[in-house]
Order: sequence, then structure tokens, then C-alpha cells
Amino acid sequence: MKPRFILSVLVLLLAAGFRLWQIAELPPGLHPDEAFHLLTAEQIARGQNFPLYITGNNGNEPLFAYSAAIVLLILGPVTWAGRLVAAWYGVVGVAATIRLGDEMFPRQGVGWLAGAALAALLWNVDFSRFGSQPILVATAAAATMAALWRGTRTGSPWAFALAGAALGLGLDAYVAFRLFPLVPLATGLALLLANPGRRRALAAGGALAGASTLLVYSPVAIFFIQHPEWFFNRYSQLTGSTLGAGSGGASALLANGLKTLGGLVLSGDQNWRHNVAGRPALDAAQDAFAVAGVAAVLWRRWWPQALALAVWLVVGLAPSVVTNEAPHFGRTTMTTPAIAILLGLGAWAGWRWAGRWPLARAAIVAAGLFSIGLTAYAYFGVWAHNGALAGAFWADQLDAINAYAYAPAGPTHYTAQAHLPVDPWILQYVLSEKALDPRRSFSSGHCLLLPTPAEEPAVYTVVTPKGGTLLSELRQAYPAASWTVTGWLQGQPYIGLLAIPAGQAPVTPAAVSRGADFGGVVRMLGYTLSPGAPGPGAVLNLHVVWQIEQTTAAPYKWFVHLLGKPQADGSIVYAQHDGQPCDDSYATTGWIAGDWLVTDAPLDLPADLPAGSYTLQTGWYDSASGARVPLAADAGPHRDDAAQLEQIVIQP
Repeated sequence: MKPRFILSVLVLLLAAGFRLWQIAELPPGLHPDEAFHLLTAEQIARGQNFPLYITGNNGNEPLFAYSAAIVLLILGPVTWAGRLVAAWYGVVGVAATIRLGDEMFPRQGVGWLAGAALAALLWNVDFSRFGSQPILVATAAAATMAALWRGTRTGSPWAFALAGAALGLGLDAYVAFRLFPLVPLATGLALLLANPGRRRALAAGGALAGASTLLVYSPVAIFFIQHPEWFFNRYSQLTGSTLGAGSGGASALLANGLKTLGGLVLSGDQNWRHNVAGRPALDAAQDAFAVAGVAAVLWRRWWPQALALAVWLVVGLAPSVVTNEAPHFGRTTMTTPAIAILLGLGAWAGWRWAGRWPLARAAIVAAGLFSIGLTAYAYFGVWAHNGALAGAFWADQLDAINAYAYAPAGPTHYTAQAHLPVDPWILQYVLSEKALDPRRSFSSGHCLLLPTPAEEPAVYTVVTPKGGTLLSELRQAYPAASWTVTGWLQGQPYIGLLAIPAGQAPVTPAAVSRGADFGGVVRMLGYTLSPGAPGPGAVLNLHVVWQIEQTTAAPYKWFVHLLGKPQADGSIVYAQHDGQPCDDSYATTGWIAGDWLVTDAPLDLPADLPAGSYTLQTGWYDSASGARVPLAADAGPHRDDAAQLEQIVIQP
């Protein structure tokens, strides 16, 4: 075997080690962006959805989700499926960079040195272990340029077609990559000028690459033609402080440019999700290799290569310059292969310049090994053990959600969250992973769902932060229920199971009994009103106990009105509450017949509410048609399919 081949294999093993070791545990937790991609991938794997472009989460190109769908089909819905996708693309990116170095600088040994530099570049390693899109464009950029230079060197039409395909895949991967086509375009022009005798062949190859790009990118391009607002959506969100800042935009761009350049050697990305906060992208050894690489490319007069790398660096760093949060390593991952080429070229040049001085060459080898060691220590030592990392990847919330798995199979399972503190995408994906049904999950801010287990017991998973009243309310409703803590958050009991024995009806006292049946869907059992004598500007709370009778085909909403004399605009409604039950978290389409639902409707009375007598009424209506649910079997006063509860007297 050739030594260069052996070295390339060792480099790929190094890359695989950095990207795959402990991938299921590090980074901890599951970021909402990762969960969103996995949810989309899950829909693709199940054949439920095949998006051309993903409009959720501010808009996302689809390549990552489709790639993750393949992993889900093989491994099932594990939380680290997206990270395995990122690791795979990271290793392929290293391989593409090896080829790129060999094609740009043939027979120099730059390829495997550049691959080693990328394999151990913390910037690239970090995003190779984060289950989201940025790493895809580093790989796409390296593959595009490697194939383009090979096509130029050999004239192979397959190489040009591959360059275009890689470019199209990059455009299918991440919004920041839309700037990258400027790099192969500038490179192609430089190569045309440098090779006047081959211009026709190179132009034909460029046309083939362009056609290949359009072919691969056409599905997403068609979507943008049909929905142009989505093409600019993410850009407009992130460039308001720079390109959209008017006269102040120039100073903001200058400041961002300095921060982005400084991020390479002085102070890097502060986000723990992207970096050891503040650590520059390059360490001291890499700085020296980069300077040597720039000197080598200029000294040798490799001006097409120099122009290609210069344009690549400018274009690759531009997304950080024109958006907020500079320096932002995630939006600039496509520049990492170019930096790796400079580092590899610098190491090669240093080796050549060292000549016959063994100590100098030994110093170069030591510097390279030292840099690899620094990356390993920074990632697996400093970064992995910093307390901020758990927060950056929502580790505590994932631990709390995973406690759902303690719920035993069989009994009806309910889930109550006191103002749900976890991201809904993480919750939904993990519930899917644990094969649990989230239909009976609700936010308990202004309601309480109470099962009435007749023959089978019921289990309540209760998520409640310290100081919450949810657990005490449930235990009052079920005195014989047993409570077991299953999860902790920041040292406090946070999540647990409330086991309700079969045959135990809930205890829910109400000040006033009232039997009002709304269309055979839900029946009022009683209510409590507080305070008894409210004044202007007060909060009037209506506490109602309902019994669910059936599920509805369309979502219904609950309304509460405070009615008085006609106002200047003719309206008789002075205060109201309107919405789906449980702060819109428990739709009537997912109701379970027989359960009790305890709801609270806080009414903010106007500060200028005139003194006098008012009527409080409540009812339900179809949110689609607006038609009220018919009121029947009500012994109390009612009107227009609304149960009139009490007269409220407002004192002067």
C-alpha cells in the first residue's frame, strides 16, 4: 500500500474517533432544533410527509431530515439519531477534504494533512456531533470543490457532474449555503483565465456542473418559486440589525466583521452549544500553520488556488457578518474545509522549509500532535464537564421527560404539566420514542383533568416545579392515591407518578351545584365564584367542574361573559374569557368520556367598569362555525344556549 493511502485511512479513523466516541452521551440532552428535525424525519420514515421544504421552526432545507429518516428506519427513534447523521457527514467531509487537498495541490501530500487538520478542528468536531444542519454544508463545500478541481485536472465529465450534485445537495441542506455558489463560480473563472488552451472544455464542464446543480436543487427551487416568501424568511429574521438597519447598518456590519475575524484567533463564539464559550476557532499551533499556508500559496504563485481559497473564506464567513450574534460558528461551518486546506498546506510547507533540520521537523510534528491533543482536551475535558453545557442542550428537561418511561404499561395514562417548562418538540419526540400516547397531556395552568377509573386503575404523570400546587390539588381530589417521585430537576423532586386505584371517584367540591348539559358533549356539575363582591379592576375567577360526555369531531371552545347594559358601541359584553380548555392544550377532539374537567376562567374587570348589576354566563361553541353548543336539561336560568350563573353587583 502507498504511504499516503495509509495516512489517509489513519486520518479518517481519527475523524471517526472524534465524531463517534460517546456520541450517545455527549453532548447531553436534546436541543429543540434536534428534536424538530427528528420529528420531521419520523414523519418521512413513516411515509406521512415528504416535504420539498420544511416550513416549521422558521423554515429549514430538507436534506438533514431525509438523512435522519434513514437512521430512524434502521435504529428506531433514539434521541441521538440526528447526531449519528451529523457524525457520518462529518467523517465524509474529512474524506472529501483529503481529496480536495490532493486535487488542488497534486503530489504534495497536502490532502491527508488537510484532512487531519479538519478531523481535529474543534469547530468542525462540535457540529459533527450536533444533530442539526450546519455540518452538512461543510461536507457539501469540500465535495463540490474537490470534484470541481478534479474535473479541471482530468477533464472528467463525471467529476463536473458530481461537483454540481454536491453543490445542489448543499443548497438542499442549509440556508447559509446559498452564498457558496460564488466560490465555484470565482474558481471556475480563475481556472479559465489560467488555462487559455482548455477554455472550451472547462466551459463545457462548468455547464455540466450547473445543469447537475439545477437538477438536484429543482424540487426546493420549485417550492421557492411557488412560495417566494419562504426564500427570504430566515434571512429577514436574522439581518434586521445589519442589512435592514438603514444608516446604522454599515457600522453594524463593520463591528460584526471585526468580531467574526476576531473569532478565528482571539475570542470565538460565546454559545456553549457551538463552542467552548469564547475559545477562538484556531489554537496557537493552527494559527502558525495557517500563516505558513498563506505564505506557501503566495510564494509558489498558485494564484487560482489562492483566489479560490480567498473567495471561499470571505463567502464562508459572510453569514456571520451580515447576521446577529457574531461570531456565529454554526452559520460559517462551510469555511472549515478551506481553513483545513490552509493548515495542511502550512504543515506541508513547514516540513519542506525545515529541510534537513530534524529538530525543526520534530517541532512541526509536535505542534500538530499538540493541536490534536488540545482539541481532545477542550471537547472531552473542558466542554463536556462545564455546567453550562447541560443548559445549552436542555439536558434537565430531557431527564424530566424521560421519567415518563416509568409509567407502567396498561393503566390509562394522564400527564399534567404546571405551565409546561420543556420544549414541546422534545416532549413530543421523546413520548414517541417511549411509545406513549400524548393525547391526555395538558397544561394545568387553569384546569385539572380528573379521571374516574371504574374497573382499571389510572396513572398520572405529574410534572410540577418547586412551589407548584398541582400535586396538592390532585392529592386532595384522590385521597387514596399513592405518589412516587421518578425524576429530579436541579436537586428538587420534579416529576412523579400518582397511582389512582380503580373505582375511586374524584373529590371536587363546588360552592354551587348546577346541572347544565351542553349538547350531550359536556355537563356542568357545579361552580365556585370568587371574590364574592369584586370591584372595578379586580380579577373575577370562575371555577367550574365539568363531566365529559363524548369526544367532538371539531374543537370546541369555552366562553365566559360578563353582560351589562348596552355600551356606546352597542356591545353588552364587559369582560370575557374565550379559548379551548386548559390554555388551548386539551382539545375536545381528544376528550375521554367519563373524565371530569375542572376549569378556571380569570376575568379581568375593566378599571372603569361602571357600578351596577351584571350577569355572568358561560357556554361552549364550535370554533370552526362559531355556532353555540345547544343547552339542554338545565334547571337554572339560561339564554341563547348560555347558562346564566349569577348576578354580579359592582359597587361604586
